[in-house]
Amino acid sequence: MIILEKPYVSEFLLDTIVQNDWAVLDNDSVRDAEIEEGAIDIISSDVAKKYYLTQEYPLIYSNSENSISWVLDNLQETNLAKYIKVFKDKAEFRALLKDLYPDFYFETVKYEDLKNKSSDDVKFPLVLKPSVGFLSFGVHTVRDDKEWREAIAQIDSEMKSAKKLYPKNVVDSSNFIIEELIEGEEFAVDAYYDRDGEPVILNIFQHPFLNSKDVSDRIYLMSTGIMIKYMAKFSLLLREIGEALKIKNFPMHIELRVKDDGEIIPIEVNPMRFAGWCTTDVAKYAWGINVYDCFYNQKKPDWNKILVNSGKDVFYFSMAEVPVGLDRSKIKGFEYERFLANYSNVLEVRRIDYRNNPLFAVIFGSTQNKEEVEKILALKTKDYIL
Repeated sequence: MIILEKPYVSEFLLDTIVQNDWAVLDNDSVRDAEIEEGAIDIISSDVAKKYYLTQEYPLIYSNSENSISWVLDNLQETNLAKYIKVFKDKAEFRALLKDLYPDFYFETVKYEDLKNKSSDDVKFPLVLKPSVGFLSFGVHTVRDDKEWREAIAQIDSEMKSAKKLYPKNVVDSSNFIIEELIEGEEFAVDAYYDRDGEPVILNIFQHPFLNSKDVSDRIYLMSTGIMIKYMAKFSLLLREIGEALKIKNFPMHIELRVKDDGEIIPIEVNPMRFAGWCTTDVAKYAWGINVYDCFYNQKKPDWNKILVNSGKDVFYFSMAEVPVGLDRSKIKGFEYERFLANYSNVLEVRRIDYRNNPLFAVIFGSTQNKEEVEKILALKTKDYIL
């Protein structure tokens, strides 16, 4: 079963559902979508609940973590719900990994206690973020007392903005996690565990930043070189995580960092989906694969064949974000064409309803120019807002 939810459902995902005749949960998002009547098999909540409660490892995919509420409300006793609860709470996930990373510093703090917590009681440098979060809402890299006070002052308005956009199961300010800053390159992986519990990698993204304080999701890169260098290493880590929880039939998007000494440390896991906002679709351009088809039909990409025939291009998805705290009612428009002129080879542009979402657009593209990536990282969307 597929659960479609806000904030964004791509045409590519809808076409894949129609072509494969997959069942889709009946909800407001399906009823609001522009889908021809009778084009998809819609299953009622009661029928879905009755069926999936009989499945030890339910095979369910969703484009959005907004669907977590339905799973936790209706499939509470399933393994799927167990996986979600562990991964969605960053503090619980850190506790799960304690045996693998015994020296890793982290602690949880209630939101109301943050303002009174002294910087003398934490270890710099650190990352401060909601235990349950999405995108970069409330995420701060903090290196000293001054930055600590600045972060605490900003979090209130950031979480108020997030609360307007996402349900509590997606972004929740009740608790924050303070953890040591993991120095090194950041990556993200779209993967699933098959019916036998084997991890299957569908894409590896390198996530560059403009500088040490940048926590944005501006651009994610994928290339043949990245896949060859990290496929085996990341597969080994996924296997260790999977064995710890006995995971089967489960899609995920995991973020991690590779330190200078080669140690790989997970940052967080986004359960039941691949890269958000359907940005995972970029795999059709980079590798010629349909990640939804791979998961639902338990297919494993032939990476040896794919990578031998791939070129030198670096593919990417890029996000044009609405500046945090900006009053959307004052926006008259966004200069899309002028903004897109910064990208040399645009493969697809998805314009987003910025009045109700934190993005102006998602861009898929490719390049062979490192300077272009640096230029994209430095873009300020406020310069293109009318």
